[in-house]
Amino acid sequence: MVMGNLKFDQQMPDDLAARAAELREQLGVTRPVWIAASTHEGEEELVLDAFARLRETRPDALLLLVPRHPERFPKVADLARQRGFRVVRRTEGRACDAATDIFLGDTMGELPLFYASADVAFVGGSLVATGGHNMLEPAALGVPVVFGPYLFNFAEISAALLAAGGARQVTDARQLGQVVGELLADTAQRARMGEAGRRLVAENRGALQRLLALITPLIEG
Repeated sequence: MVMGNLKFDQQMPDDLAARAAELREQLGVTRPVWIAASTHEGEEELVLDAFARLRETRPDALLLLVPRHPERFPKVADLARQRGFRVVRRTEGRACDAATDIFLGDTMGELPLFYASADVAFVGGSLVATGGHNMLEPAALGVPVVFGPYLFNFAEISAALLAAGGARQVTDARQLGQVVGELLADTAQRARMGEAGRRLVAENRGALQRLLALITPLIEG
């Protein structure tokens, strides 16, 4: 029996919206914020290329960069600084100012909070041949999703998001910067994409309950 995908049943903390609003105050309420989440070796360079291109038209944009693996946090921070970007790390416990270019999410367990604080979400592992990561997390929060061409770990989910209108796919760093710029400039389009993603997640919930209904009698028996 096919129950559906359990990833659709992920529950967000009740206080997430309040905590996200607090974090957004630290990032800059009036600044456009995009997140590049769960990025991998070789992918941060592409994200920073895209960010440099984006800053040509949106110099006020802030990048919330969240590497996938914690042991790479210092290396990614150094890489961003070598590119000339001014970095604030989450663990520093201080707010961004107008001169901050990148906020580095160098903590564990806060990815939903970071997603909820952003205007646009790029989901990593997809510009390099890793196969992508869970794009349902930002979609469930009503955040427009962008991902690259390598999606073999999330083929069905990414196809569903694209078909629903909740995501955009890019092929390279140049296109990533272009698409993120388009979305940051178009509040109505972001709202439509965010609602489409949220609706897709809501319509596909229920796999957990169907699974429990099937196995509970076997366990009790």
